[in-house]
Amino acid sequence: MKYYKITLLLVGLLTASCTAQTADVQKNSKSTSVQSQKDEKLLNVKYGTYDRNVMDVYLPANRTKATAFLVNIHGGAWTQGDKKFDTPLSEYLLSQGIAVANLNYRYANYADTHLPELLEDIDNVVKYLSAHSAEWNTRKEGFSISGGSSGAHVSMMYAFTKNPNIKALIERCGPVDFTDTSTLEYVKTINLFEVIDKMSGNKKEWNMGDLVPEAYIKTSPIKFVSTIPTMIIHGDKDEVVPVQQAYLLEKALKAKGTTYKLVIVPGAGHLIEKLPKDQQTVFTNMTEWLKKYGTN
Repeated sequence: MKYYKITLLLVGLLTASCTAQTADVQKNSKSTSVQSQKDEKLLNVKYGTYDRNVMDVYLPANRTKATAFLVNIHGGAWTQGDKKFDTPLSEYLLSQGIAVANLNYRYANYADTHLPELLEDIDNVVKYLSAHSAEWNTRKEGFSISGGSSGAHVSMMYAFTKNPNIKALIERCGPVDFTDTSTLEYVKTINLFEVIDKMSGNKKEWNMGDLVPEAYIKTSPIKFVSTIPTMIIHGDKDEVVPVQQAYLLEKALKAKGTTYKLVIVPGAGHLIEKLPKDQQTVFTNMTEWLKKYGTN
């Protein structure tokens, strides 16, 4: 009987010990899983079938499903440019705990690649990010979007016309209204009709006094503004996209009742991030907006 009681006592102690050890292993495993989430940079990730369908993905440490995730579109008049232009921005946002997909996309041309094809590329990026949310521990929907210059134009058209689930929009120095005749006159002066026609698919030459081509109307973000929280960043000395475009967008957003913020960078030209102080202004404002409106 005494031997039997001792045996039961030993079994009980061993069981308790194993249970405690199992709990400790589970706890340590969970802790290690969280701690193992370091900053990650996945470069030249292929998101589509075309040569330029590649992106750099920046994943911050300790990310969750609520972490803001920005889709960023480089500038270059729809026909040139590269994601490397926005590597400094991506690195900065990563340091602030914001995920970024910094992408290349197809260049517009006269033949078969216009705005709808560019928007298709952006949509494929969003689908790819959503499909990898479990693997990366990132959000599945509710992405934010931004771009510079022509990239800003594409980001607005994507948010306003293709994906109403975008949580936050930041446009930097983008053209918003191709129906404004004073803007078209300026476009003619600086010889930019060629790239606008490639982007819009327009086939008609425009001269002062002519009706605005239908293709210009259909590709003007100002005609499609929504209630997505929008930040406008523009230099007041922009020599390519006049700052008046920022004020036109502000007026349209205000009329729509959209939450927005206008950031005018004094003395900055179209390359708004050229000077370190201006770059810091842009980056900090973007971070603030994304943390306020790009998270859950």
